[in-house]
Amino acid sequence: MTETQPLESDLIDKFYWLRKFRMAKNDKTLDLMVSKVIDDYHSRPAVVAAIYLAECQRERELAQGRLLTH
Repeated sequence: MTETQPLESDLIDKFYWLRKFRMAKNDKTLDLMVSKVIDDYHSRPAVVAAIYLAECQRERELAQGRLLTH
């Protein structure tokens, strides 16, 4: 089964990335995930901005001890 490509509107949505980053259970995993997607989308400023905002929110959640929210 192949993974479908997200729509452009999904990529610039902070909540799309936040849902993905919530799989990270610690800072190191989050750093690796963010590094990978930044490498993939570095040429698209709107996507990078959404990734950055989602990363900041997930870092705050991890600092508060929240692992997953459904």
